[in-house]
Amino acid sequence: MLLAVLSVVVTSAPASAADLTAAQAVEAMRRHVCFSKVWWGDPYVRLGQSAHVDARVDGRTAYLWSEDMRAVPRVRRWADSYVVVLRSAGAVVTQRSGYNVELLRGEAAMERDRKRVYAGATQRIPVDLPTNCDPKFDPDGPVKAEMRAVVTSSLTNAVRTWGRRPAGGRVRMTVANFNTDYPETFAVRQDTGEVLRIGLMVGDRSSYTGGAARQYVVAPVPRGPAAILLKRLTLRYGQTETISVR
Repeated sequence: MLLAVLSVVVTSAPASAADLTAAQAVEAMRRHVCFSKVWWGDPYVRLGQSAHVDARVDGRTAYLWSEDMRAVPRVRRWADSYVVVLRSAGAVVTQRSGYNVELLRGEAAMERDRKRVYAGATQRIPVDLPTNCDPKFDPDGPVKAEMRAVVTSSLTNAVRTWGRRPAGGRVRMTVANFNTDYPETFAVRQDTGEVLRIGLMVGDRSSYTGGAARQYVVAPVPRGPAAILLKRLTLRYGQTETISVR
């Protein structure tokens, strides 16, 4: 992904070395934009165009608000709200919400998200949205390797507790590659053709590996266009492994 060229219009006090910066937060947002475009099939993001983001950094957390990132048909004003948290391996989007501003004016969730941005000094940042969102996966490292292990454990537990029991207790799964800041990844179960969604974000926002339980939530993707898209992407960008279920 191309790096954003950032121009800060309103500045605040210098951040400490342990704090998140506005530039890091915006780059995390851009990466999330590409994730949603590719894996969630987001049809509205204005790829290749310029947008503006208002950001407020509070230590290791940043709150972002933009009203020109997406062009939603028949909606005059659409706003995107992001929460970005600085983790050990980098900045990660932990929440993204979208709002029809005029329709939802006064609605509690939208007003809460907007107030989190404008509750203090903000920076208005011009952002060049990516032109190409073809997946580019970061090299494997200790964090990603540990996440892979938790993905395998979570898939094993899902098959054991609610999935169809495989013949001989072994099942082949193709698991999509991912980056450590992805909100989720996906798997295709070879014997049934099921597409499974694995949520990589947990209640503990600082955890990469499922929190205290060291488990991710696994759920089947209902049949339909989303499942077809995710199956194609998983088979293209995934690796197949054999899972043993006792």
